[in-house]
Amino acid sequence: MITRLSEVWPNVERVARGEGVARVGASKLDDDHNALFDAWLDRGHHATMQYLAKTAAIRGNPSARFPWAKSAIVILVPYSPARPEAPEGALSNHIARYALGDDYHDVLDGILRKIEAEVAPHGKTWRYVDTGPLSDRALATQAGLGWIAKNAMLINEQIGSYTFIGTLLTSLENDIEPDAVADRCGTCTRCLDACPTNAILPNRTVASEHCISYATIEHRGDLPNIPLASNAFGCDICQEVCPWNSEPAATHPAFAPRDEYRATPITDLLRYEQADFSVMFRKSAIKRAKLAGMQRNVAALTEAESRGMLKR
Repeated sequence: MITRLSEVWPNVERVARGEGVARVGASKLDDDHNALFDAWLDRGHHATMQYLAKTAAIRGNPSARFPWAKSAIVILVPYSPARPEAPEGALSNHIARYALGDDYHDVLDGILRKIEAEVAPHGKTWRYVDTGPLSDRALATQAGLGWIAKNAMLINEQIGSYTFIGTLLTSLENDIEPDAVADRCGTCTRCLDACPTNAILPNRTVASEHCISYATIEHRGDLPNIPLASNAFGCDICQEVCPWNSEPAATHPAFAPRDEYRATPITDLLRYEQADFSVMFRKSAIKRAKLAGMQRNVAALTEAESRGMLKR
């Protein structure tokens, strides 16, 4: 009877390599980031994302929901760190790089399903891809896949931060020893200095109420009074300036930038109906912002440009 991760680990690594996973590791479910997250909530830095407060207890203690869970398999899958060449004003120039290809939720869930097939015959499992109350970055650090940097991103020393994280909870005992990972941010403050809204806090968290990504994706209603810095969906500024992103891993094929984003002027979205939006962003993470949100964001950028206020 298989009861330990090490007994299935060769198969896990084989499947992960075959599916384009750049790094895979294993972690216990101890989370030493609970106090930091609770303090972040107490200060209201989750803004209007009330679901984060409602699920805080489970996030800090996954066994409350899954009492059988003893370990987590964590994967890193790289996406494109470079924007494709495109005409000025193209949609691809104004959306975060992680959204230039297919929806990472679907892609990573498919990969985790294949890894799960190697584990599930021997115990219970549950997949997470940024869809539930789980601190995936904390688990990734505990699995030896990187450190949480000053911009709150997970950085892997070899491949940087342009990666998605997927997590598979299992009922198998974790006996996989993680690699030792040092915090390599040092005295560098490029990410803090570059953030146009000063959203990055000194304790390696981000104040959502000041964050461009939050404003353009999660926030509903009128935009907060912050500069969008040419962003209509998400923001990569803190990653663009990070020296650890100089040698990224090869992009997973599913996240190759879509040609239609390069060929579409961003202002076209202002005349879109829901059917147009659904076709353009089929199997895309951009659906999260919804048509109304994207039109709001594009209108704000258009107005800022007309007033000579669009700066990066």
